Amino acid sequence: MNLKILVFTGGLGNQLFEYAFYLHLKRKFPNERFYGLYGKKLAEHYGLELDKWFRVNLPSQPWWVLPVTGLFYLYKQCFPNSRWLDLNQRDWKHPKAIVFFPFKFNKRFIPNKQNWIQWKVDESALSEYNRKALVEIRQSNACFVHVRRGDYLSVNYKTLFEGCCTSEYYQRALAQMKEMHPDVRFICFSDDIPWMKKNLELGDNAFYVDWNVGKDSPLDMYLMSQCRHAIIANSTFSYWGARLGQEKECVFYPKKWWNSEHGNPDIFLDNWIGL
Repeated sequence: MNLKILVFTGGLGNQLFEYAFYLHLKRKFPNERFYGLYGKKLAEHYGLELDKWFRVNLPSQPWWVLPVTGLFYLYKQCFPNSRWLDLNQRDWKHPKAIVFFPFKFNKRFIPNKQNWIQWKVDESALSEYNRKALVEIRQSNACFVHVRRGDYLSVNYKTLFEGCCTSEYYQRALAQMKEMHPDVRFICFSDDIPWMKKNLELGDNAFYVDWNVGKDSPLDMYLMSQCRHAIIANSTFSYWGARLGQEKECVFYPKKWWNSEHGNPDIFLDNWIGL
């Protein structure tokens, strides 16, 4: 078959990894026809967000993609070793697969050029709060700090993330950033700002962003992308805040991304600092 189907899932951070892998496949198979499936798994977050926030050309979803993909999944149940499907989340296992789970958590599928994907954000249409945040970011030696708690503390994620990206990690990163850049201005993002204020030594010069919620939350990623430095959480959201937009001078990441027998995903740039 001269076609490939990509099943998109997850939130915006995951969708960016999926789009990067789609571009990788297109380069490898210039004569193939590509189709996308944008189904129920996207609805667990805010649906397909990628084309709302970025200038992208996504594969189309004709009516037959869903039933055909369903047949391939059924075939996989009967023949688990089938190479027609590639559902691995870390690497590209089956070169000739037809159905792909395109969330490949690996930096080697991300284009090397800085401008491989472009934001669609119109800064002139931003709220007064976001315009003020951009002024704070661009007029200072800005380092964003992202703390993700919320769903990571739930029963579903506790086993995977407990003991990772600790307050000690943040304290070490903050201390090193202050030592390297005494004039640093911390731009703070979190689903638990009170926890940040109570537990982290951010100083009197910190600026807190707490108004972009729900479907507007990608604006936090946009603001992150405009900063000069980054202290990221173990989250694809702040990972892309560090990768996109202005090229970062200094990025800190947690050495323990999750509790996995396979260790950390291979997503970090060589000049990033793991703590």
